Amino acid sequence: MPAVCLLLSAATSLFTTTWLLAAAPFTVTVEPVGLSVRANGDEVVVTQVVPGSPAAREGVKPQMRIQRIAGPMRPFMGPLLKLGAEDLQAALTPTWDEPLVLSVEPQGKQPERTFTLKRTDRAPRMEFPVVPLPDEQLSRLTAMQMQRYQVRLAQVMNGEPTFPEAPSLELQQEEPTAAWVTQSKLRVMDGGGFTGRWVHPRFVLKSACPLGKGKLEVRGPGAGRPLTLPVEHGSRHPSQDSRVDLPLWSLQDVTKACAAGLKELTAPVAATLSCQEDPVLKKSLPVKLALTCEQPLPRSGELELLVNRGTRTYRVGAQGVVKLEVLLSTLFPQATSFTMVQVDEQGQVSRRFDTRPVPADARGMSSEVTLDTTFVHTVHLAAELKFADGSTRLTLPEEVVITTPERQEQQARAKAKDYGDLMGISQRLTRELKSACADVPKTVAWLQAQPEVESASSHGEGHSIFYRMKDSGESLSILCHRR
Repeated sequence: MPAVCLLLSAATSLFTTTWLLAAAPFTVTVEPVGLSVRANGDEVVVTQVVPGSPAAREGVKPQMRIQRIAGPMRPFMGPLLKLGAEDLQAALTPTWDEPLVLSVEPQGKQPERTFTLKRTDRAPRMEFPVVPLPDEQLSRLTAMQMQRYQVRLAQVMNGEPTFPEAPSLELQQEEPTAAWVTQSKLRVMDGGGFTGRWVHPRFVLKSACPLGKGKLEVRGPGAGRPLTLPVEHGSRHPSQDSRVDLPLWSLQDVTKACAAGLKELTAPVAATLSCQEDPVLKKSLPVKLALTCEQPLPRSGELELLVNRGTRTYRVGAQGVVKLEVLLSTLFPQATSFTMVQVDEQGQVSRRFDTRPVPADARGMSSEVTLDTTFVHTVHLAAELKFADGSTRLTLPEEVVITTPERQEQQARAKAKDYGDLMGISQRLTRELKSACADVPKTVAWLQAQPEVESASSHGEGHSIFYRMKDSGESLSILCHRR
């Protein structure tokens, strides 16, 4: 036989074999939803439904003919009857996030039906334990799976930590938690706050439940019931951050520690993480509080949360209605209510006005106070904040003056004189030293030698100069920007 005929005969035989293989009936079983189907090139028919499976619960029955698959969609999917065995099985397999949505032909008088089948087997701790995937496996990923695969691949390539394979729990303090104590009293806190009884550090618990939702219970040695926080993420998301507010030390603990010469306090936080289908994880996590005792405060020790939105000076006999706002967005821990009060020179409450509850999400609340303007005096108004533990703290007072026109004029003349003194010092400084920042120590020495100046100093390694006047107490800063 000629070679050409032999080649044609071989090609024809190969084509016939390929067609027979493609047209040959085959059966695939999809265990996650509990059904088997048979395809023969003309139809795809359900042959078996496992009792109690997702398919059985949704009403899928043998002999139903599948018309189309609406989800999850994959790149290779085309006409249903042209899919081979491996592709058909992949097309009928839902992911743990995307159910199988399929439609079957009408049967008798019943219209076309659509079934949504969700897999109920346990999700893997790691969806892509080995990367990169072969091209054949990549082509069978859904769009959502491909996004997660790209994230996982980038983590591996960059050496980043991946999703945990077991429940995990750790504590982080967002910023150094520090307390300043002067004259046996807690004045200022960084990285937290305090009520009239307890110190509340600000910290974060990072938790992870790989297989689904969970619950986080946190308890401290201080007063109050334990906190119970939901853990909402699963294996498709990174660990969850929970900001925690717990009273850990009493004010007496802090002041006694300073008196004993301690520089730090540590309190254990007991945390219990309960995740679905995993053993309970219990940890004792330390929270630290740095102590600065009998040192200059970094800023005012009072709560600077009260703002006068109205007039600061009223004349005798005039209507004195002060409009005040309590700023609550930075308050930690949050107050439950506040009362507008009047305080005396020693900071003791001498009169109370209205009390208002504080909503959980309040960032600021307004109030009005009517003053007695029948005589000349100075009124100090504050907000008395009440906390969940029953204790209270006062904000820094706002000063309102009840005065006469004559006193107003006298005060205006005094302010003008004070301003003139400041300008006079500034002009002499420029005339005698030319540049205040050229030689900061020399400038400070010159200011200290002036009879009108009470004190002068430099701050920030010579980046600024500060001086205060004797008579008025007015102060001024000179900023020296250095590169």
